[in-house]
Amino acid sequence: MSSMKVERDPSGITSLTMNDKNRNVFSRQFVEDFLAALSRVSEDGGTKVLVVKGREDVFCGGAEKQALLDLCDGKAAVIDLVICERLLESPFPVIAAMEGHGIGGGLAMALCCDVVIAARESRYGAVFMNMGFTPGMGCSVLLADLVGPFLASEMLYTGKRFRGSELAARATNINYIVPRKDVVAKAMDVAAQIAEKDIRSIGLLKHALSARKKKLLIEARLQEDLMHRISFSFPETRRNIDEQYPE
Repeated sequence: MSSMKVERDPSGITSLTMNDKNRNVFSRQFVEDFLAALSRVSEDGGTKVLVVKGREDVFCGGAEKQALLDLCDGKAAVIDLVICERLLESPFPVIAAMEGHGIGGGLAMALCCDVVIAARESRYGAVFMNMGFTPGMGCSVLLADLVGPFLASEMLYTGKRFRGSELAARATNINYIVPRKDVVAKAMDVAAQIAEKDIRSIGLLKHALSARKKKLLIEARLQEDLMHRISFSFPETRRNIDEQYPE
């Protein structure tokens, strides 16, 4: 059974809810289900705007532990993970409705959306360095767009998880930081305003506004893949993942 639920509204608003029992982490099945759902929405037509939601407690938890250990063993390459690229390539704007925590790759998903709505109570962090390996999924470049360059550097170097309320006090570029109970409603309000527009013009604008991020993401992923090949080879990285990955 797929961990993705797709709901379509006649107005052109589509919701994609991620609800995996394992904290919405990037297992192989989760990634396949997400990409398949995104493809269906794109191919079916009629969607003017997509709202991506997670669970109330977790928006997305990022990489699966076994996938990280496989990287330590040289069995996989993170450049194969195409979620961010697919979000940018979608023919409609994507709104990240982040009721729950967004950690690592889960936060990276939001960086490739067009509008981001976060919860004051939830935590958001680029925690890669806490386990000994360098950031991925474009975070090394794209995080600065969301929170500003200096806060992005702090988040990347320290691996600190910031509450939404803390980010609100730091004057970030996040569109809205609201109480958790209001996140989905705010996302749907923004989506309704977009859905009033002509679908053809929406598609043209999405293509134009995504062009810069697409280029940055390609450059970032090449650099990040090289850093990963080195940092995942450190013996300490495997030990850190074994000991510190939240179960």
